[in-house]
Amino acid sequence: MSTGDTPADAARRELRRCLDRIAALGPGRLVRPGPGASAGGASGGPVGVEAVGSGAAARPVDVVRPVLQHLADAGADLEGEPRRAVPELGAHALGDQLAVLAGDVLAAADARGDDAAVVDLHDRLVALRRAL
Repeated sequence: MSTGDTPADAARRELRRCLDRIAALGPGRLVRPGPGASAGGASGGPVGVEAVGSGAAARPVDVVRPVLQHLADAGADLEGEPRRAVPELGAHALGDQLAVLAGDVLAAADARGDDAAVVDLHDRLVALRRAL
């Protein structure tokens, strides 16, 4: 975060950067395995934010989806609602799903004054962008 930024400002800026990166990759690249991936497309290790920096060569879509589920769970927890599975839509919808779920977390955290949830969102978005 930059000096003078609120956690929400930093999270929104990082969300824009992630959305730009997803859009730049496009649906075709999002579903292709990265360099060094096995023939099956799986890296053999954990996927998502936990795999960031581990050299995992998963498909970008497989890196984004666990983050989507985490955001959905975080939003549900903040709102006191039951957790639900995020539907696996086509790669063309990943950016929209990320924008909506991150927006839900920001709104719910703002309503509760929960800066920790916003900082977690920011950190996960930074890790996601770096993994893409």
